[in-house]
Amino acid sequence: MFVSVSGYAQHTVTGKVIDKADNKPIQFAVVFLNKTGIATNTLDNGTFTLKNIPEGHYQLLVTLVGYESIKLLIDVTGDLHLDDIILSAKTEDLKEVVIKEKFKLSPFYYLFRAEFLGASPLARQCKILNPEIIHFYDTDKQGDYSAKSDGFIEIQNDALGYNIKVLLTSFVKDHTTHITSYLGDSYYKEMKGTPAQEREWKENRMECYQGSMMQFLRAVIAGTTRQEGYKIKKATLDKNAFYDPIELFDDDMDDPYLYQIKDSLLNESDILSRTNKPGLFALNRGGTANTSALYVQFHEPARVKADGKKEPRIPWIWQNTDCFILFEKPYAIFDYHGVIDNTGDIKYSGFFGERCLSNQLPVDFDPSEQQF
Repeated sequence: MFVSVSGYAQHTVTGKVIDKADNKPIQFAVVFLNKTGIATNTLDNGTFTLKNIPEGHYQLLVTLVGYESIKLLIDVTGDLHLDDIILSAKTEDLKEVVIKEKFKLSPFYYLFRAEFLGASPLARQCKILNPEIIHFYDTDKQGDYSAKSDGFIEIQNDALGYNIKVLLTSFVKDHTTHITSYLGDSYYKEMKGTPAQEREWKENRMECYQGSMMQFLRAVIAGTTRQEGYKIKKATLDKNAFYDPIELFDDDMDDPYLYQIKDSLLNESDILSRTNKPGLFALNRGGTANTSALYVQFHEPARVKADGKKEPRIPWIWQNTDCFILFEKPYAIFDYHGVIDNTGDIKYSGFFGERCLSNQLPVDFDPSEQQF
């Protein structure tokens, strides 16, 4: 099976948003496909049109201040007209508005920004433009906290050339377990820049794409993992009896699992299964019950320069060139965009685990469009 995002036809999704209370159309609601660059607003008659959508499995979201947000799962295989989408007004009691002389950032904001945007060189070129809408709760002296946003967090990524809007539902930092988790929905808009800026953005996007989970899963479907620099092996793991979540500097104590890697390389057919739903695939553990993980190595292939000579490249964003994919279930469902349907089905460490908002790409990212 060979899959290319650009190889699919582009389709349109249309619909109408109405108010549950009076059946009247709602204008200015934001309608977007989650984690893509596809978004719009409803018109004064409540209608919307999303254009240039490749075939695939998407989450469609509709949100407006004062209303409960709606999330729909849609499969786009052609032009699609949705039934009326009904929004209900929020029933929370209105809180008293307190006017402050000057907004003050929470001391937890700086911890949040570092975790949310990441620690890669790209993160230093990202700005959160409206930090005042981020609220912190369940805070303690150990540095644990939770956060959410009242509306869209607006992020300007000057490294990749994206304006990103994130509706943050939950963000939890637990220093005891060293686990950070968050839930949220987002959409992207490409920035306009000078030719030099746009050239740099495209180069940086390709650096982020190389070695990403998105590229890996697309290569698994297309049967090109080895050509694109991936080596896949089976792995087993046991619990580490010496694991200490507080210890960060002892290699024998800082990992909850001990891995054993098999010698033979796996092919795409060993780890890819079909599903009964077009456009969805299953990543499995390699076909044996005692295999609980996959070991993936990545080395970016040499690029060919204009003069025909090869130019070796090393991923400069990632600290690691290997990764373990740990399966919580026998398989993980993903679509041909290279997006896991339920991220709770797998966990990963290494270069797949180093992805943060500053180096994430929209799920409809097309590497063929990054040529300058």
